[in-house]
Amino acid sequence: MSAKKIVVFATIFIVPLLYLGYQNIVSDTRSSHVAESALAEEPDRRVVVAINDGDTFGTITDALTIPYETVQEILATSTPVYDLTSIRVGKEIVFYFDHDTNELTKVEYEPGTENIVAVTRVDGAWHAEKIPIAYEIKKRTVNGTIESSLYETALEQNIDTRAIIDLAETFAWQIDFAVDIRKGDSFTMLYEERYRNGEYAMPGRILAAKFSNAGIEYKGYAYEINGEESYFDPEGNSLQKIFLKSPLQYRYISSGFTGARIDPLNGHTAPHRAVDYAAAYGTPVVSVGDGTVVRSGWNGGYGYSVDVRHNETYTTRYGHFSKIAVKSGAKVSQGDIIGYVGSTGHSTGPHLHYEIHKFGTPINPLTIELPPDDSLPTEILPDFQAYISQFDI
Repeated sequence: MSAKKIVVFATIFIVPLLYLGYQNIVSDTRSSHVAESALAEEPDRRVVVAINDGDTFGTITDALTIPYETVQEILATSTPVYDLTSIRVGKEIVFYFDHDTNELTKVEYEPGTENIVAVTRVDGAWHAEKIPIAYEIKKRTVNGTIESSLYETALEQNIDTRAIIDLAETFAWQIDFAVDIRKGDSFTMLYEERYRNGEYAMPGRILAAKFSNAGIEYKGYAYEINGEESYFDPEGNSLQKIFLKSPLQYRYISSGFTGARIDPLNGHTAPHRAVDYAAAYGTPVVSVGDGTVVRSGWNGGYGYSVDVRHNETYTTRYGHFSKIAVKSGAKVSQGDIIGYVGSTGHSTGPHLHYEIHKFGTPINPLTIELPPDDSLPTEILPDFQAYISQFDI
C-alpha cells in the first residue's frame, strides 16, 4: 500500500486518523478558505486522499475500512453519472464521515475542471450527481508581439500557456501555428481567468481575440447560437472551416505539391500531388475534417494509410503511418486521431504524405480556399454586430 496524504477537517477541530497505511497527515490550503458557515453544514469529518500509483477506489476504501457492501452500493449508484473505478493518479478523492457514528455519508471526486461528482447518502439511500464547480470569473486583456515564438511571448507577458493554446486553437483554421508564425506577428486577447477559493485556477473562455500574421489580421468573437458557442469573424462567418490547416504538428514540409519532383528513392522525375510533412516518429495525425474512413490498411507505396471521405466533393489521404488508429467504415470528427507518423511503404524517413482530392482530382492542400463551416443567419447579424461592438480589440 502506497503512502497517502490525508487531510481531516472537523467542524471544530482536526481529528487525527490512524487508518491502515495512512500516516502522512497534511493541511489542505484550498479547503481552508471555506467559510465557517459552509463547514458547519458539512459532515463532521472530511478526509482528502491523494491518489498515487497503484491506487484504486477499492484499495482506498479498504484502507479507510469502509464496508464492502457500502463500496458496492456507491459504485452502482455513481456509475451512470461517473465510474469511480476510473479515478486517476495525481487527483484527490474526498470522503465525509458522520462525527457521531463514523459512517460514510458522502464521496466527492473531480474528474475534470468543470464538475464535482458527488455521491451522497440521503435517508439511507445513495444518490449521485454532477455539481458544477463554482469559479469566480475575472476578465483579462493581454497583448503580445512575437520576437522568437508564441510560447516565449506568453512567458514574457505572464500569460498562462493554456490560454495561448486556446488562442492557437481558435485560429487553427486560418493560421498554421507550426510554420506560419513570424517575428513581428502580434495578438490581442480578452479572456476569462478562473479563480477558486480566492486563488487562480486556470484560464477560461476566450471572449474576443485578434491575431496579425504576416500582415494579415484575423479576428474572432465567441458567440452562442442554438445553445452552442462558436467563434465568428466580424462579418458573422464561422472561424471553423471544413478542414484544418494541417493534420499534425510537424517540423517542416519536406516535399510540396508539384508537377515534377525527383523521387528520392529511384531518382526518377514524377508529379508529387501531395504535401509531405516531416515529423517525429509516432506523432499523432488527425483527420482534418468530419467524415467516414473509406480505406484503412496497407496501400502499396503509401504503406499503412487511411482515406477519409468528407462529403461528395472532398476526400483526404494520409500515408506512411507507423500505426493506424481507425478502421474502415468508422465515422471520424475533425481533430480525431487516425494514425501515427511512420515510414512505411515508399519512404525514406518518418513523415506524413497528405493528399486532398476534389471530385477525385488531387489539389494543393497549402493553397486550397475553403468556405466557412457555417455562418450566422442574416436575421441574427444585427444582434451579433451589436454584441461584438463592446470589445475593443
